Amino acid sequence: MTDSSQQESLLDPEHGAITGTGAKTARGAAFLLGTKLSGRALDFISLVVLTHLLRPADFGMVSLAMSVIYLAEAVFELPLYQALVVLDLIDKEHLDTAFTLSFLRGFTICIVILVVSVPFSIFYDNFRLLPLLMALSLAPAFRGMQSPGLALYAKRLDFSRECVIELVGKGCAMTVAVLVALTTRSYWAIAAATITSSVVSMAVSYVISEYKPRFTLSRWNDFRNFLGWSSGAQILSAVNWQYDRLILGRLVSAPTLGAFSIASDLVAIPSQAIAVPLSRPLLSALVACRDNLGRLRNLYRLSNAAVFMVILPIFIEMSSLSQEIVHSILGPKWEKSVTYIALLSIPPIIAGLAEGIGALVMTFKKNHLYMRLNTIEFCLKIPIITGVSIFFGAIGACWARIGVAFIMMFVCLATTKSLIKMPYTEIFFQNWRTGLAGIVSCLAIEGMKYGILPATWPGLARLFILAGSGIGVYILALLVLWYLNGKKADDIEAKIIGTCLSRFRS
Repeated sequence: MTDSSQQESLLDPEHGAITGTGAKTARGAAFLLGTKLSGRALDFISLVVLTHLLRPADFGMVSLAMSVIYLAEAVFELPLYQALVVLDLIDKEHLDTAFTLSFLRGFTICIVILVVSVPFSIFYDNFRLLPLLMALSLAPAFRGMQSPGLALYAKRLDFSRECVIELVGKGCAMTVAVLVALTTRSYWAIAAATITSSVVSMAVSYVISEYKPRFTLSRWNDFRNFLGWSSGAQILSAVNWQYDRLILGRLVSAPTLGAFSIASDLVAIPSQAIAVPLSRPLLSALVACRDNLGRLRNLYRLSNAAVFMVILPIFIEMSSLSQEIVHSILGPKWEKSVTYIALLSIPPIIAGLAEGIGALVMTFKKNHLYMRLNTIEFCLKIPIITGVSIFFGAIGACWARIGVAFIMMFVCLATTKSLIKMPYTEIFFQNWRTGLAGIVSCLAIEGMKYGILPATWPGLARLFILAGSGIGVYILALLVLWYLNGKKADDIEAKIIGTCLSRFRS
């Protein structure tokens, strides 16, 4: 427990003043990235176990229920964490106000979900959704009540406590999911894991953040303007994210919806493990140097190139190896997911070219731009996905996602240009080697699948050999292209190689 002087130092943004922002950002990002990868590995293990113990129809029903939960969370979204990080000075009353708002939000979400659960069950003609929704309403209530004191550490690019919370919550959730699935073979295993993760994470956050909650709204004015635009944008973002599942719930069978949901969840794991955790240290770093446009542009350029360089080969391999992934890991009853995984792996690649736009918008406190981006996506996604899904079902929804992602990429790049005067050509040019290396990797995988590797080999062995070969070819192609392009010191490849050599020498 800290004494009063230590507490005051925590609340002082000048305490541990940010020096070497790039290095701190890299360390914080690496720490969060490692933790998120570990957490998503636990999610993946849990998902694989559940796919063998439960039916596609079970996943379809839970996916439908979770869509309601996500939408309810979004409607009452209060991005308090981001608001605290962006504030120039955080005091105890700011934290107490954030806690009070979180408590009120959680209580409201529970009430709203209880109210809508009956008409929702009637609309989808499935009354098993009623008790499921009532139980799942606890998850967002606890998830949103994590200690606001964590923002104090994030402002100094210290994410160690968040990493502990992540791993403990995921570990407990996986244990509960497997135990309930083994004993009941019921979709309640997924619900139990969701609730457990939220409750445990919330409890641990107060144990390790050294923050004692108190009810007050004395600092409401410091949050009001920020939350207005951000909350509206979050609502549209959640609708954009969940709409395809909601419309498919009325148009396709439960097993088909389950297969689509599993594919969507699998594809989301790399994004949530890589892009999402990097957004927090990036936001803190951009805020620290927002008064120096040159440094900010360089930091954004390097972070965008680094994230795209990491996510591109992952999604290329998911798309190219979708059949091997399903057959060797999920099992034959998930055959429908093969095509869905192959197609749904494409939108994250397209979106990766504009990665970091959310942190950039929040850095300049221009949250109306975030609202504008989500509104444009909403206006594109709703009519396109609805029309295509009516005629082509889940396959149509996949292609609709690809089309919308392509349009939104240019919209996000235009916003980036307006904020930091960074033209499209600069972003495309800095990533051309990564894109070409990805194409070479894809061609190598396809060539090995159909021309070299025997089809009679075990599925898991084929998957590991093909995946490893694809990554090896990608790295080699990337290094060769960088060498042929002159080995420039300000390229992201030079930064990564320099860091690796430094670590090796030490």
